Amino acid sequence: MKPEAPLERGESSGQHPAIVGAALATAWVARGPGYLRSRARVGVEALLLVCVGVAVLVILGTAFNWCRLDVVLSGSMEPALRPGDVILAVSEPDSQVSVGQVLAFHPPSDPNIVVVHRVVNVVHHGSKVEIRTQGDDNNAPDAWTAVLQGTSAWRVSWVLPSAGYVAIWATYPWIHLLALLVVIGIVVWEVLRRVWRAKPR
Repeated sequence: MKPEAPLERGESSGQHPAIVGAALATAWVARGPGYLRSRARVGVEALLLVCVGVAVLVILGTAFNWCRLDVVLSGSMEPALRPGDVILAVSEPDSQVSVGQVLAFHPPSDPNIVVVHRVVNVVHHGSKVEIRTQGDDNNAPDAWTAVLQGTSAWRVSWVLPSAGYVAIWATYPWIHLLALLVVIGIVVWEVLRRVWRAKPR
């Protein structure tokens, strides 16, 4: 009796093709969720790595005065900028300031606040640079003429829509209370879960 020849790739051992196909499909489905979870985990880790990298760059840039972050609080620059948007402004020489740029600056009326408006006129007085600005949604230029301090200006180069709402909400006392209650609830739930698991069955 001749020994049976080994099966070639694509041949079956006499089983019906539908049965073989169903078995292969079942095996793929069984491996599918694990494969998808693995790919999802890799994607999440890559996203977290990118976020951490961006955060480190922003922190270093802020520390060395290369850039600054501000939250848009009014609608004077709509639709380009909306309340709650976070802007990233980069430092550039004030000699390069030109009409059409969006700058973050301190108005002469209140040096404690930051205004983010578009430049509509630039005047150079020796080493000093004066700017007239206007919000895109305003009907007239701002009442002041702002003088840029130092030798640089903060030009808006990047916008993260609505991310500033977290910073705005964080100033509300009821948000602090809610966050505290959530943290306490998580701690209590974790303690109870561990106690329940430790009970003998």
